Amino acid sequence: MTHPFYTAFHVLWTKPSTTGGQLFSMNNAEIMTMIISALMWQKYNGTIKLYTDKAGYEFIREYDLLWLWNGGIDTDLFENNNYPIDPEIFWAAGKLMALEAQETPCVMLDTDLIVVRPIHELLMKTDIMALHTELLDPNVYLSPVLLKQANGFNFPAYYDWEVLPSNTAFLYVRDKAFKNFYLSESKRFMFQNTEKPAELVSQMVFAEQRLLSICAAYWGMPVNHLLADPFSQSNETVIHLWGFKNLLRQNENLQAVYCNQLIKTIGKKFITNRFFQEYVQRISVWSKKE
Repeated sequence: MTHPFYTAFHVLWTKPSTTGGQLFSMNNAEIMTMIISALMWQKYNGTIKLYTDKAGYEFIREYDLLWLWNGGIDTDLFENNNYPIDPEIFWAAGKLMALEAQETPCVMLDTDLIVVRPIHELLMKTDIMALHTELLDPNVYLSPVLLKQANGFNFPAYYDWEVLPSNTAFLYVRDKAFKNFYLSESKRFMFQNTEKPAELVSQMVFAEQRLLSICAAYWGMPVNHLLADPFSQSNETVIHLWGFKNLLRQNENLQAVYCNQLIKTIGKKFITNRFFQEYVQRISVWSKKE
């Protein structure tokens, strides 16, 4: 049987990190994960493209990574977008803008997540698939009375606040109408919503992850998940940096160990990829630190 291929996309929206005048950056561990994420998707599951802005484009050009996305690189979306969204509060809104622009069916794939096997058969059987469910931690997923809201905004009465949020580091959506409804609700919450929360997490995870599950429940569409247990250390589907990114950013030696292990395991699948091997050579000095 010939399986369909699915289009995925990465997002590098630099505005959240450059608004204050900082330069956009990624460390070698983050870059290596992004490279292998794109290559593994191409190897097993289909086409992948990149949505980025001018600063992101210059960054990947400087690192000789323009070859990476076989579905192309789009800079027009972010450069021409004037949505009234605060990038500090809604730091992942670029993903939702890209999802809005991308034709369905499609996969929204975080740059720090690697799908390590074919998942066509899983996607063929579902309308919505996210990475895993999230617990309703009251410090992260706030009650509606604690969420900041724009003037004149009200939560609809039909929102089910008991449904579990879905981690959208991976998100597959088949249905265009549902995608548009979910994104319309998310934009309605984000637009002109400029009051800073204390922790700069709760607003974004509501707009992206909790709203996905709320909208799906309202539409009567189940959200399936790639991982039954997000804390499992032995899943055979994904590698996800997740919170480990923070440790890597603080420790260059740990970055070296991580990169070298990734190259030794998954990197061997791309031994004939000249571009990948050239990038490996650029960071090979790390192997001497092990």
